Amino acid sequence: GMNASRNPFVLFPGWLFAVFLLGSIPIIWQTTQVSIDTDPLTLLESDKRHLETYDRIQSFLSDDTVVVISVESDQIFSQAGFDQIRSISNALGQQPGLVDVKSLTHSVKPVRRGFALAWEPFVPAGYLSEDQIIAIRQFSVTHPLVRNIMVSPDGRITLITATYKRDLSTPALRQAFRDETSQLLAPFDSPDYRIRTISLPFIAEEISESFLRDLKLVLPVTALVILLVIGLTLRSFPCLVLLLLSEVTLVAMLPGVLGLAGFSLSPYNLLLLPLLGAINLTVLTHQLTALRKTDAALPMDERFTAMLRVVFRPSLFAAITTAIGLGSLAVSGVSQVRDFGISGIIGITVIFAWNFGPGLSFLRLGCRFWPSAVRLGTNGLRQPEGDSLFRRLGQAAMAKRWPAVVAITTLLLPALYAAGQLNLDIRAIRFLAPDSPTRQMAEMMDARMGGINIVQLDFDTGKPNGINRLEFLRRMQAVQAFAEDTGGFSSTYSYASLMAMMNSIGEGDDSGTLKLPSNSLKLNLFVVLLKTTNYPFLQALSDDTQQTAHLVLRTTDVPSGEFVQLLESVEQRAREIMPEEVGVSAQAGLHTVLKADKEIVDAQLGSLIVTLIAMFTTMLLLWRSWFLAAIALGISLGPLGLLAIVAAWFQVPLNSVTVMVGALALGIGIDDAVHLITHWLQLKRRGIEPRIALGGALEAKGPPIICTSLILISFSLSLLWMSFPPLNDFGWLSAIAYTAALGAVLWALPSLLGLKK
Repeated sequence: GMNASRNPFVLFPGWLFAVFLLGSIPIIWQTTQVSIDTDPLTLLESDKRHLETYDRIQSFLSDDTVVVISVESDQIFSQAGFDQIRSISNALGQQPGLVDVKSLTHSVKPVRRGFALAWEPFVPAGYLSEDQIIAIRQFSVTHPLVRNIMVSPDGRITLITATYKRDLSTPALRQAFRDETSQLLAPFDSPDYRIRTISLPFIAEEISESFLRDLKLVLPVTALVILLVIGLTLRSFPCLVLLLLSEVTLVAMLPGVLGLAGFSLSPYNLLLLPLLGAINLTVLTHQLTALRKTDAALPMDERFTAMLRVVFRPSLFAAITTAIGLGSLAVSGVSQVRDFGISGIIGITVIFAWNFGPGLSFLRLGCRFWPSAVRLGTNGLRQPEGDSLFRRLGQAAMAKRWPAVVAITTLLLPALYAAGQLNLDIRAIRFLAPDSPTRQMAEMMDARMGGINIVQLDFDTGKPNGINRLEFLRRMQAVQAFAEDTGGFSSTYSYASLMAMMNSIGEGDDSGTLKLPSNSLKLNLFVVLLKTTNYPFLQALSDDTQQTAHLVLRTTDVPSGEFVQLLESVEQRAREIMPEEVGVSAQAGLHTVLKADKEIVDAQLGSLIVTLIAMFTTMLLLWRSWFLAAIALGISLGPLGLLAIVAAWFQVPLNSVTVMVGALALGIGIDDAVHLITHWLQLKRRGIEPRIALGGALEAKGPPIICTSLILISFSLSLLWMSFPPLNDFGWLSAIAYTAALGAVLWALPSLLGLKK
């Protein structure tokens, strides 16, 4: 190993620390420049279904910003209700950047005028008779292009869609837009007319607002708990102050280093900062505990040398194993998970470089100015009770070896079974807190307006204008009828049904049965009419060249497996009905979604195997013993198995946040084993009998191990107060993992080490 006495940071602490301080100024300045990026599309990234739906809608909005406003009332279909909707629509019309408002009072519909078709307002202005209102209501809740799009089937909710061209590139601009819109709508919101809004720029603001609000609450409380834990472990005020100053310096540099490395902070990797902070505290605790156990009679430099002899190698290898755990995330297909992994590795490297570089100089200077920090020396930490507690634990563990072996082996089978039962159903809507306005609106649209999943089948005829042939449209209608008959879709829309609708208006047929025109002449007339008015559904249901027609299917937020079966049955039927030359594809469809869900998990399982091999190799290099490497790895698999069982039992959704728990629990859980076994081997090399050496190792490493586990557990539990649901799951799952890891290293590990006579 490295000859610690030559560590320049201990020999020349003043100079080297001064150089470091100068170098850190730009990094800390960079930290002050870091902002939190809450682009809602990163939320959607792990839920391909919602992303597809969003892209779909965005594609025929040509990148404008859309705000959807829902008005819920018992009197929508009344003179007063129409007046209210007209007032809201007119008020929105005053907003800067507004392109268009679509609502019951601000939309047109095709009607027959003699031998021609014309457009007239959906709800005519002025006084309407009772009969007119009843007719409008009847039309709205039954017509396929109005029901679930503009009006809910129960006639109690109507949607107003406002489209804007506005610059919303910065949080300040988004915030201003959100405030302006809510002030504009406030006068219209009353118990009789409940108003809700949903819009991507608002979601971004909502997430960052609640996030920062939570952090202000969570961080100080967690910090206090952690302070208490460390205070009780070190039982020395000067020590605590040094530790905290060292921690604050590191945490002030981390965002800057990550920023320079090209990572922006998002609600995903924001987790990383307190986590890295906790890992840094664990290294510091090991250093200070070891320093205070060195012989108080030695000169300070030699005490540092003795401390480094005990701590350097296990800390190096613990850092490597944690980095390997994070590295397993770096191969993920979801960019947030990958970024979390890579920035985590950078963070671990910074922590190690700090604690065995400038941080050492800092501690050395601290001890020069404040010698009492490490004065306790041997006598203070070797109280007989403390002494016997960990030794007794070691003896008890070795006496009862088999329970530990049995517990670990019995976990394995259920854990393997549970791994197959994990909840892979990723839904973006669950990333928002249950009381979030956006989530409430999305859930309302899901429950009462036909669902928030939209998927589209494309029928490519292979030639421009190819979709305007009656034979093709009849077959398309047959596919749509099949989709409706499955009963799995809340609404279906197709180019064929749009043409049939135009035809029944032309025929003056009010029966509601949609029949396609009987000749091509009529059909082409409708096409021209729709094109000249730029009818919005024309863009939604066909491409510009009229080569491809779309069948759009809507479902409520059903589990992905169910969704795929539905889609595949329709796709298969479409291939049977359509002639050879028509290409049928659900390109956007679900396959991408489910593939994505499966890829996230496969990548995790694949990387788990790579991670285990890498960790095993690392420990083999450290201890040069197959047996010890296998035992340490076996110990760390226990908590992982428990995690799988708990996550499957409670059906915790495995999304891009919760999927990280396993890798972290494994990477961090193995650290304690590394510290304990390395110390045990060091004592054995001094000729101490293995059993007594084990007691000594537990006594030296027990307090810092318990302390560092409590730090991580309290950080995890603090996440339960965040209003970002994946973080709550992450919090309680990782708290379970760290608790199990603590039990494994203090009980199961000694009992297994005792096997080796």
